[in-house]
Amino acid sequence: MSTRIILVGATGRVGALVLEDLVRAGHEVVACARGASKIPASQQVESMTLDLRDPLSQITDAFRKTQADAVVFTAGSRGKDINQIDALGAMKTIEAAKAVGITRYVMLGAMYAADWLRWEQPQVKPAIDALADYYVTKNMADQYLISSGLAYTIIEPGSLTEQDGTGAIQVEPDGPGPIPIADVAQCLADCVDLPQTTGRVYNIIAGGTPIRQALTATR
Repeated sequence: MSTRIILVGATGRVGALVLEDLVRAGHEVVACARGASKIPASQQVESMTLDLRDPLSQITDAFRKTQADAVVFTAGSRGKDINQIDALGAMKTIEAAKAVGITRYVMLGAMYAADWLRWEQPQVKPAIDALADYYVTKNMADQYLISSGLAYTIIEPGSLTEQDGTGAIQVEPDGPGPIPIADVAQCLADCVDLPQTTGRVYNIIAGGTPIRQALTATR
């Protein structure tokens, strides 16, 4: 089913691949980034300049003009402005989606960020400690989305690698691990078409289960 999707962070490492996957799946995409001029427009892709530091009212107005059905959020500051982008920026897009009647929202998170009670586990703690402030901001964004009333899905990958995607993942591993960026992007794009993923948080690393099968497996 073709859907019109707002993709936030469309020029990032993950977002650029999500854009390709969404187009391949037949969706129309409003590809958003501060540097929107870098986004090649096409019959399926409309580029839109969006700065997550802008006021909520401005972001809401931008969302309203798109007439979109869903939001996929992949933006991140890569440690440069985590409060304004990774936390508050995400929260603004959640509120903007609600204000204009968009109910479906898919977010890129970080492994175990949604569940801070796991951060003290021995197999998890070293990874969390290395990025402690980042994890706090991601937890804020995750929890804000979970309590928003939107039909959400959160994809929380392990450490991203530049290796070729395999099309397969492991869900809910015992500890952190690597995963190709391409497989993370595919998970985000596939969730748009999979109602079974609504209301779920997925911690994922590289694995042997085909992505769609892993995402739709019964909890």
